Amino acid sequence: MNKHLNAFERLCSLETLMKAWKSVRSGRVAAGIDQITVAEYTQELESNLISLATKVREGRYYPLPMRTIEIQKSSGGTRTIGICTIEDTILQRAAKDVLEALFEPSFLDCSYGFRPERSVPMAVKQVLDYRASGDLYLIDTDIADCFGSFDHNILLKLFSDRIRDKRFQALIRMWLDTGVALPKSNPNPNNSTSVYDRVSGWLSDSVDNAVSNILNENKFGSYPYYPSESYNIGLSEELNVSPEETRKQARKEALKKLGSSGLLCALTYSNQIRKLMSPLALTLLGTALVSVAVAPTVSNMLRKQFGKDENRLHGIVQGSALSPLLANLYLHEFDVAMIKAKLHLVRFADDFVICCKDKPSAERAMELVVEKLSELRLQLHPQKTRIIRFDEGLEFLGYRFEQFHNTATPIAPKNTSPIVTVLQAAKDHIPPKLNNVRNTVTPIISHYSQQTAQQVKDKAAKLGSIIKRFRKDSD
Repeated sequence: MNKHLNAFERLCSLETLMKAWKSVRSGRVAAGIDQITVAEYTQELESNLISLATKVREGRYYPLPMRTIEIQKSSGGTRTIGICTIEDTILQRAAKDVLEALFEPSFLDCSYGFRPERSVPMAVKQVLDYRASGDLYLIDTDIADCFGSFDHNILLKLFSDRIRDKRFQALIRMWLDTGVALPKSNPNPNNSTSVYDRVSGWLSDSVDNAVSNILNENKFGSYPYYPSESYNIGLSEELNVSPEETRKQARKEALKKLGSSGLLCALTYSNQIRKLMSPLALTLLGTALVSVAVAPTVSNMLRKQFGKDENRLHGIVQGSALSPLLANLYLHEFDVAMIKAKLHLVRFADDFVICCKDKPSAERAMELVVEKLSELRLQLHPQKTRIIRFDEGLEFLGYRFEQFHNTATPIAPKNTSPIVTVLQAAKDHIPPKLNNVRNTVTPIISHYSQQTAQQVKDKAAKLGSIIKRFRKDSD
């Protein structure tokens, strides 16, 4: 492939798409919402890929909605998985291949999830190394609803800081908008729709058709962030008018047209209207015209007063080829802050631990974690967040870290037999006093076991040297 091609041109190349297709085919991807299977797509493979590249290059590509399924999580509850169409999966896989080569060099060593040449055992070994170096405490936590909480505005800002090509940015925005990610739900169950949503929705609906017409007149496609005449620009070139500004201008123009046309019609046929309509109807008509004229101002006031953050779009659907890379891009800012603070972070996607020398250090680290995650509009899972000693026992990434030895073993699948269930229930009913005794005795046992282990190791080394000397003398 030509190394001088920019990221978007590499994405549209037949070579990149064919490589992505091979990955999709080997993964046995299920059919999406269009019900087109891998076998059906293969029948005219080259033609389909050429058509896909042409649509993307010319700005005529639009992804289809995802088909979603619910799967059971081992910890309980369900996880929503999105299934893209075969064509969307191919293009997202191609985008992942192109972007991964650009992003990977800047990602930090503390991140192990969904990255090439990195794995769960490597993350586990790093935790063991930190423990061996003298870290006794750790923060064990994960991020609550991590994938569902990613803020689109923050994610797109982080992406645009690295990839300046407007065409690639438009693709990412489309994929985010096409998923099942919606505005954050109202926490009040008795009032699921906010005042802002109801009123601004009515104002927006009243001018949607006019806005679409204005956008078409300005030669913008139906997707407002995908400029149809910008495909010859370079990576460093900017559009003369941003898509956001064009949409604002279009809405203002549409409102002017609606308001002026309504007023003109009312003035022209004022006598006939006065005879045909009642005073109440005239009042309602006048109110409607004034509402249209002041819609932008009213909408902004409502947004400030009632909207807060509920109008922001959140979340990326798990299951797409690109979502893990976007997650690592989003959480890279968190990695940078932790490493800059010289913390021993080990992160695998949204699951991470931070190893510390002592409890005060762990408490200070926890404060920094909460602060940095809040800047990214993320929160820790309250039931899965704790500060513990290594010798209290740790389960991380499917491994159980031994209390008294610096080793970790894979956790066997959960046994749900009746006898195990009974024993677990009995364990859960252990009196608190006994638990307090165990917590007091455990550190003492851990200290002496580590000391004994070191003595055994020293004696074994000494015995080995004696045996080696004996063999040498006997020869």
